[in-house]
Amino acid sequence: MRVEAEVISVRTVVRATWSALLLTGMLQAGASAQDAAIPDSVATDVEGSSPEATGEARFSEAPGERATSDEEDEKKGAQIDWSLNAGGSVNTGNTQSWNISSGTDFKLTKKVHTLTIGALFNFGRANADPADPESSYETVARQFFARARYDYFFTDKDAVWSSITERWDPFAGFDTQLLVEAGYLHAFLNQEKHYLALRIGYSYTYENYRQVTDESPTGTANVQGLLAALDYRNQLNEHVQFLSSITTIVNVNEIDATGAEPFEDVRIYLTAALLASVTDRLAFEARFLLLYDRIPPAPQKTDTTTIFSLVYTIF
Repeated sequence: MRVEAEVISVRTVVRATWSALLLTGMLQAGASAQDAAIPDSVATDVEGSSPEATGEARFSEAPGERATSDEEDEKKGAQIDWSLNAGGSVNTGNTQSWNISSGTDFKLTKKVHTLTIGALFNFGRANADPADPESSYETVARQFFARARYDYFFTDKDAVWSSITERWDPFAGFDTQLLVEAGYLHAFLNQEKHYLALRIGYSYTYENYRQVTDESPTGTANVQGLLAALDYRNQLNEHVQFLSSITTIVNVNEIDATGAEPFEDVRIYLTAALLASVTDRLAFEARFLLLYDRIPPAPQKTDTTTIFSLVYTIF
């Protein structure tokens, strides 16, 4: 009972944190949108902004990318981007299954400060044996990812950053996986059409396991690790954009639940997205997620998800 109470407490704190972050971002967005001092040129930029990919693929860019002076930034106030995405598929006949996905991405930029908040939900059910009248649909996919990240740029190419990420993925053996990360960022390329940045730092992960097989770990674990990541963006043309982000984390402490020794459990998180604009506010997105764990709580080391969806830009 004590362990269950602690898990419920952790979940409550996490949900409250995401609610507070999203509410804060929306309040700032509303205040900025109602600011009568914003010039017409800025209003045009906001209305014509292109949709961007959500989740790990969307990352903060150095202020040099916007090429504006401090005086112009003062006039602009906060720059806001907020989009929603949704997708799904249905199979009938010999294959009977359905899948839905949805998400949101919010980005608030003001001078040297950038806040990004993203969330993604994926759910699917399938009938394993349609020829059997007694066979019924079973849940085959349940995933939720949520992330908030803050960047402070002290030069056009250098920044300090911190983030918090929650993953709920019971089929992968996680009732809760909570990552808190912080570090340094350097942009090697910071051009209009190309952006490439390296992030290094420290990662702390709290994990609450769900037993998938008899050999799966139970209970909770605390993982401390060293982190290295690459963020890349390529504006292929006026309507097509490619974004990707890859993060590698190596543990520095012993993980009792899985039996991993220091520097033995390597984890890789990859996101790649191709975004094609249909209109100023509507775009088609193809996204690929890869999650690798060298010593996983579930039988498979690698999980992948491919999602096709429509993205609508609100701001």
